[in-house]
Amino acid sequence: MTFDYSVQNIIDGQGIPIVITGMVIVFFALTLISLFIAALPRILERIAQRWPEPEGHHHSAPAAAQAGVTDDVVAAIAVALHRRRARG
Repeated sequence: MTFDYSVQNIIDGQGIPIVITGMVIVFFALTLISLFIAALPRILERIAQRWPEPEGHHHSAPAAAQAGVTDDVVAAIAVALHRRRARG
C-alpha cells in the first residue's frame, strides 16, 4: 500500500471547504465567548440589583479567640509548625 501525499488529495477530498468550515466555527465560538466576557459586568450588575448581598456579614470569631488564646501563643504555634515542616 502506498500513500500519495499531495495537495491534489486535499482538493479531491474536499479538505479546503472542511478547513474553512472549521475556521468559521472556531471564529464564531471565540466571538461568542468574547461577547459574553464583555457583557459579564452588566449581567453581574443586574444580578446584584435583583439579589443584593446582605448588609452585614455575621462571621463568628476565630476559634483561637473563642478559646481565649492570645495572638502571641498563636504566633508561637505557627513558628513551631513552620520549623517542623521545614525540617522535612
